Amino acid sequence: MRPSEAEPQTTSWIRSRVLRGTVAALAIGTLATGLAHTASRPSSAAPVPQPTIGGFDTSAMELRDGGVSRDAANRAQAPNVLAQARSTALAETAQELADEREADALKAREKSLDAVAAKIREQSKLLTDQSSFLMPTAGGFDTRFGPRLHPILHYYKLHNGDDIGGACGQPIWAAHDGVVIKAAMGGYNGGSGNNVRLDAGKIGKHEVESAYLHMTSIAVKVGQKVHKGELLGTVGSTGLSTACHLHFSVYEDGKAVAPKKYLGK
Repeated sequence: MRPSEAEPQTTSWIRSRVLRGTVAALAIGTLATGLAHTASRPSSAAPVPQPTIGGFDTSAMELRDGGVSRDAANRAQAPNVLAQARSTALAETAQELADEREADALKAREKSLDAVAAKIREQSKLLTDQSSFLMPTAGGFDTRFGPRLHPILHYYKLHNGDDIGGACGQPIWAAHDGVVIKAAMGGYNGGSGNNVRLDAGKIGKHEVESAYLHMTSIAVKVGQKVHKGELLGTVGSTGLSTACHLHFSVYEDGKAVAPKKYLGK
């Protein structure tokens, strides 16, 4: 090929490449301008196509990721919610237990008060019933009414009362309402020691008296009216006695009878 023929072909090829580059640049500029106008459209315009990766819509992935984040936040808060619920449940249980204890205490107190009231009624009836004597002092029975070998005289004779064991100095109470007809102090007094006798008046068909022997002290005087349960004196071991105790006797029409006839009621 001759030089004169090759030069026009080379010039033509260069011009073609320049023209194609210019067209491409103009096309890219036009596309960019169009995209900018599309992005600035109002909300009433057609929805913008969602970005895709490999042909898949990524909006679902974003929603899923947001859900995962919320689940993680909920899991993080769960221990606090459980702790608060447990604390509330424990507080309610503690209040229920406190209410139950208070109710039980009230029931126990009511039961106790009922028992006390019953005892008061019993004692009130006992104090007003003159046919039933009050135990004149605390303690159990030692020697009862009847014949016995006397521990000091060493021969058999009638033990005309009941011996009630007790500590020296403990109180002796009137077994019934009555009038003091004897209050002997400061001597042997026929072996009775310091002693008191009460006239109960007529009980049933009999004139009844009671006697209290071997006392340490006497708190009443002759002619004094006393009521059932009133203090007469204290337990002792005066007169013909080997230890502190109360010898209690009852007389019907002047004759000694077994005290259990009246104490037994």
